[in-house]
Amino acid sequence: MLLRYFVVDAEDQFQFAGRKAVENVWRGKNSAASLGYPTGEQLRIVSVLCDEERLAPKVIFFLRTELEGGRITDKSRFDAYEAMTKHHRRRYDSEAAQRQLAGWPQDWQRQLAVALDAPAVELRRIGVGGPLLMADLWGYSIDRILDYFERAADR
Repeated sequence: MLLRYFVVDAEDQFQFAGRKAVENVWRGKNSAASLGYPTGEQLRIVSVLCDEERLAPKVIFFLRTELEGGRITDKSRFDAYEAMTKHHRRRYDSEAAQRQLAGWPQDWQRQLAVALDAPAVELRRIGVGGPLLMADLWGYSIDRILDYFERAADR
């Protein structure tokens, strides 16, 4: 499973972001400014899991955090954990999940389809959080989380 990250800049445009750069911001090693795009007071990360053969998107995860001094705040990090863990049968109707799913560009499907060079119809499986949060919560590396998704896709 291939992992691709995009950040939404302050102008509501999707921008490709390198894996190491995003993961370093998430871990607090770097500020959001290191991504090379103005993000404003929040960091919006889209994680896309793609199959490695066709590069077709399989699952898309949305993660929105508040920034203070260019760094992710502890409160918004915990809100993101709550949004990912407190849902019922894949329904994201909790207040925390609704906060995660709000504030994205109206045309996110079109922008992401263009960025991935994929038909918008393939952007149907979405979730909150994604590999960054799963790795933290489960205590695994992101690569191990990707292996989990790979095995699940083979079933």
